[in-house]
Amino acid sequence: MTPLKIAFFLIFLPLITYSFTDESHFSKTFGTKRFFRVFTPPDYDRLDTSKKYPVIYYFHGCGGSYRGSGRYSYSDYGLDEPIAIGKSYDPDYGYPNNAEFENVTYHNDVIIVSIDGKIEGMPEGCKVYFPSQAESWEGNYYNFSAYIRELIDVVDSRYNTKKGSQFRAISGLSMGGLMAIWVAATNPHLFSSASEFCHSPNFYDVGEPAYQTTIDVQQLWRNLRGLPFRHTTADRDYLRYYTTQLYGTFSGAGFENENYLADFCKHYAARIDLQFGFHIDHFSKPKEKVSCFSFINLYPEFEIWGYNVSSLKTGNGWIYLHDVTKNGLGIYTRKQLPWGENLPEFDISVTTPAIYKPKGNYTLSRYSYRDQMFSSENLIADIDGKLTINSSGGEGEEIGITGSELQPPVFILTDTINENIYLTENTKTPLSFDIINLSTSSQTIDFMVSTENVELLKIINQPKQVVIPGLSKISIDSFIACIGTYMPDYQNTGYIKISSSIDGIVQDREHIIQITVKKQDPLPDAFRIKIFDGKSEDMSLYKYGWREWDNPLSSGNIHEGSGNGNGKAEVGEIFSIWIQPPVAFDSLDIGTWHPTIPINGKDNPDITVEEIKQHRYNTGRAILSAQMQLTRKPTKDNPVRIPVQTELLKVEYLENDCHRNTADNFSYSYFDLLLFEDGSIEMDRSFKKSTK
Repeated sequence: MTPLKIAFFLIFLPLITYSFTDESHFSKTFGTKRFFRVFTPPDYDRLDTSKKYPVIYYFHGCGGSYRGSGRYSYSDYGLDEPIAIGKSYDPDYGYPNNAEFENVTYHNDVIIVSIDGKIEGMPEGCKVYFPSQAESWEGNYYNFSAYIRELIDVVDSRYNTKKGSQFRAISGLSMGGLMAIWVAATNPHLFSSASEFCHSPNFYDVGEPAYQTTIDVQQLWRNLRGLPFRHTTADRDYLRYYTTQLYGTFSGAGFENENYLADFCKHYAARIDLQFGFHIDHFSKPKEKVSCFSFINLYPEFEIWGYNVSSLKTGNGWIYLHDVTKNGLGIYTRKQLPWGENLPEFDISVTTPAIYKPKGNYTLSRYSYRDQMFSSENLIADIDGKLTINSSGGEGEEIGITGSELQPPVFILTDTINENIYLTENTKTPLSFDIINLSTSSQTIDFMVSTENVELLKIINQPKQVVIPGLSKISIDSFIACIGTYMPDYQNTGYIKISSSIDGIVQDREHIIQITVKKQDPLPDAFRIKIFDGKSEDMSLYKYGWREWDNPLSSGNIHEGSGNGNGKAEVGEIFSIWIQPPVAFDSLDIGTWHPTIPINGKDNPDITVEEIKQHRYNTGRAILSAQMQLTRKPTKDNPVRIPVQTELLKVEYLENDCHRNTADNFSYSYFDLLLFEDGSIEMDRSFKKSTK
């Protein structure tokens, strides 16, 4: 070929660059080789270290791989394969979401890392992310919340990345969306933003058997202060309601939260360009620094916002750091959230970041929830300015830190059994709180109460100024009053935020409390109720959604709403309550028995929640039943009142054979039940009478 012809060929050669790069590394976290795929901009030059890029980490759906994000290809969906702009063709473009990722990096200076979530050796299901879902499993239990830190280090060492949390984001689809939520919630300090596409399921087990715990993704709002979040689902996705509910649950919880409903027919990561655009926008904004955070984690050891926690935790359940600020924190344990008692006591050690005066002298004051007693001790910071705080866990304690340049530790106490607060719609409801002063001197406090959920909640009055002596607790009745307006479409959950000012200085601590507004439906004239011992709920005996039970509480007889039960309700008994409403959310659901969960923790003092069980009626949502323990014997004139919530499922049949029937649509109903001395149970109809 002559020089002229060579020059002509080079001038008119189409610009085609190599596609993605497949990488691997040996993971110390997992003890095996792991794989990931990297998408880079067309002008990326590994040798040019002068230009660096932010990174989006992505978890694929069922199948967990860039060769199987879901058990489908575009052809399975009857869709045309996307074209990767400026890239040579690769067969993997036939699988989501490789070509879309190429196009995002074509238009933006960003690197995308697709994480391979497959777990070899799993015998069934999606074989991805959660080996605890397998009936039998031996080996590593794949702590992805720890692995992400290892992977970040590997990517940063091999690629020209911008270092630091401001330049990282995390996202995922379906089961990968759920994994993205979990990883983000356990590492909110490592990312500038997080998102999910059509996450599923709603409950899943995480961790090794020694401390394996069921995760309810709705409860992870506690962890996400300082982390902007975005949700995307398709308007005809068969699992669209998971995301709809999660967006509603996260709204107003103390962090940026937005939602996008895509016009799309399948279970799919629709409009990746918009979702990833959200992350790219946040790369240009400094990472938010939080002065107050809460955090739940099931692992015996973890690190969050510079705080290192080590413990002797065994068994399922949570270590709960509550409203952590420079001047103190709460340390609790819980079996379940928001329901459930504390775990047995075990040693917990919390080492703070280096935020105190090196070798400085500080006073730790404690309030014990178990003993309702105050105590104090001296503590000296180490040479780096860190404090190590020890706790026995259990029911928990509030810990105040006083010393040079620290705000006075004044804390609102938490309901350690049941945090959730329920308001009946359109009813003025006073809320009362206990407040402690963990400093040694008297404090005059101005409290401020606010909410971002202004359509859902209206705060009637602000608290009055209060004076609290040193190392003391006061109870304030009608601290505030609220009116709730029931909002449909899973928007009936919101939050109130309680902050305070002392001597004109706004304190760092902001107490965030979840509020649910319940709709008061008309009470049916006929209603069947059964009480069981809570141990016979063997769903393997279920057939088509219901069965008759044969192991009721106490006497061996079924107690229904007629009030003719002949068993005795005794203190200490553990039981569950199932109901059969005469009408249902779904006509196919009529005649089905539904489990219940008690609500209104400290306003429901006659029972405690021992355990929460999951029941699956279909391939989608798991619904819950509570194993309750009776703490007071009902009397003839004073029955035990049990406000409960039950979940009703509904199947929607999608038009035009879009994908498959919905599996996660549901509605809640709320009832007040009365348990009598003879063991019978009825529906309380006093509310209906009082509102005529």
